[in-house]
Amino acid sequence: MKLMSVKTVPESEWKALKPCDGCQSESFRFLFSKAAANGQSFDLVECQECRLMQVNPAPTAKELSALYQDTYFQKRTDRGYDNYFSPALRAEIRRVFALNLADLGFFEWEMELFDSRLRRRSLDIGCAAGYFVEFLEERSWQAWGVDISRSALAAGLSRQLSLLEGDFLTLPELEKGSFDLISMWATIEHLESPLAALRRIRDLLAPGGRALLSTCRRGLLSTLYGPRWRYVNVPEHLYYFTVAGIEEVARAAGLGVVRQISYGSGMTTKKGASLAYRLTKKMADPLVKKLNQGDMMALFLERLD
Repeated sequence: MKLMSVKTVPESEWKALKPCDGCQSESFRFLFSKAAANGQSFDLVECQECRLMQVNPAPTAKELSALYQDTYFQKRTDRGYDNYFSPALRAEIRRVFALNLADLGFFEWEMELFDSRLRRRSLDIGCAAGYFVEFLEERSWQAWGVDISRSALAAGLSRQLSLLEGDFLTLPELEKGSFDLISMWATIEHLESPLAALRRIRDLLAPGGRALLSTCRRGLLSTLYGPRWRYVNVPEHLYYFTVAGIEEVARAAGLGVVRQISYGSGMTTKKGASLAYRLTKKMADPLVKKLNQGDMMALFLERLD
């Protein structure tokens, strides 16, 4: 049976082409459309059951894979990088890693793990140039990374990092129960099925293992900005979770929440920004973090046995 387009039926009755990844519901509320860099328009909808905001209909897996090649890491859209491989951006990304890890209590857990295990293996999913793999190697981890972008991996491989190319859901090199830590920084919103990804992470974790996850957060700031929200970057960003929503999907995948934080005032760092903008950002960033109302969030998860 041919499904009708959202343009020809009332929003309250529209059935999207793809069931919600979070709860499998087929009932959605249309929110808005937004054009990608190439001018193609994408619809963003909200699941009427679990409230997961998502691009639906979504691009195909082949279309998504094509997005993450050569120019993606050098000339991005809406909130893009000037050059992902620049030393300045590399240093900034490492700074954010360290802040998030401290806030999540990672370093204390790491110390306990190092006292109890001889082998400490980690996997970074969506590793790009391997910045977090390198970060952990420097902390005496046996660190691995995986990504689908050959051009991004090349930068890490040139630094002799242990990186794999391919889909982590199916790569045979990744054995069940073989990692003490799995990380996925700003990646889950890009994936075709977040639930399948988290289930795979749970299977790859060793008993007592933990996962680090960060993603854009749907909340107060996303509501205020609407289509202008800095993370509505279509079609790369397919899913937009609330705190409760991502925690529910994690539990469904067999992962429990140890700690959750949020950060980011919605004010992106800009070159040549005015003094007023920089001062406002300097005050707003710690305020939303303290109130747990940031538009990014990070979670420390544990395998539920």
